[in-house]
Amino acid sequence: MPDSHPLVCRFGALGDMVLITPLLRQLYRRSGLPCDIVASGGWNKLLFQQMPYVRNVFSIDSRSAPYWFNRSQRDLVAKLHSHQHQYVWVCETSQKSYRLLARAGIERDNSANQLDLAVIQKEHYCDKWLRLGNLSPQGFEHPQLDEESTNTELFVSEEERLECRQWLQRRNLDPDEPIVCIQAGSKRTSRRGKADRESNTKYWPEQNWVTVIDGVIEQLPTAQILLCGVPAEIEMCQAIESLCHNPTNVQTVADDLPLRRLLALLCHASSCISVDTGPAHAAAALDCPLVVLFGKASPNRFRPVSSNSPVQVIVGRAGKLQQTEADIAYITPQQVLEEWNSVKAYSQ
Repeated sequence: MPDSHPLVCRFGALGDMVLITPLLRQLYRRSGLPCDIVASGGWNKLLFQQMPYVRNVFSIDSRSAPYWFNRSQRDLVAKLHSHQHQYVWVCETSQKSYRLLARAGIERDNSANQLDLAVIQKEHYCDKWLRLGNLSPQGFEHPQLDEESTNTELFVSEEERLECRQWLQRRNLDPDEPIVCIQAGSKRTSRRGKADRESNTKYWPEQNWVTVIDGVIEQLPTAQILLCGVPAEIEMCQAIESLCHNPTNVQTVADDLPLRRLLALLCHASSCISVDTGPAHAAAALDCPLVVLFGKASPNRFRPVSSNSPVQVIVGRAGKLQQTEADIAYITPQQVLEEWNSVKAYSQ
């Protein structure tokens, strides 16, 4: 029997997946049914836990691997064939994605596709996905929504919040004192090679982070600074921690931060300072006051979006000339501290 639950296909990184949450909410409101999601990476099942707009997450472990050598792709095609989703929205442009979906019977002519949208220069992705969500695959007769919010959102349970408080206590941290999360690394930092290599356009020098951390502690002496990330970013985090002048206020937790704990921590934190990467989008979606450092990526299209807390974006440019190429290296610690002061006031 055909499945009438909306199916959304998006093979993205963490930040990309957070940015489709307005689309998931929109389709839930249009159809009255939670969505199924096709994604890349098993972590997506964790990301969308607790979300009322999501029923199932079907994930593959690799989109680049040849189909006949990748069991997760073959399993995905079998699951999609068994569900026979009637209404599909595809947030993809790559031909490889479309070839994979076609094996499950999902073609451009029986789905709503990103490829069918007119290009709007400098359009934010949340706005683009809402335009896509107002397209109707054949037979989908639910009315469009004219004023749907672009705010992203994620959900954390009370049990997860409690576990986070207990985890903080086990690490000799006080859950009732201000916690500031620092996300210095990104997926590019985690790749092989030196963090400061030219291709890592999201690298901001360790000494800059030290200056920011020292400045935060100077202004907020009770602040507990947590250097977040994934285990592959531990070396960078530890290098930053070792250079700080108030080491008792600073702790690296990148080796002890599975995704659901990270989300609970961002719910608990008083603020977050981050490069443009997935955890920054998660912070905004969880209403954690945020300062985010952008380099070459366009904040017009990719800036984190929050419903109830401030998001301050800093774009690095030489001087104040907007026509110069953006580069994170031009951002100064003083700029970051100034913006952090503005978001800090929100959480006090």
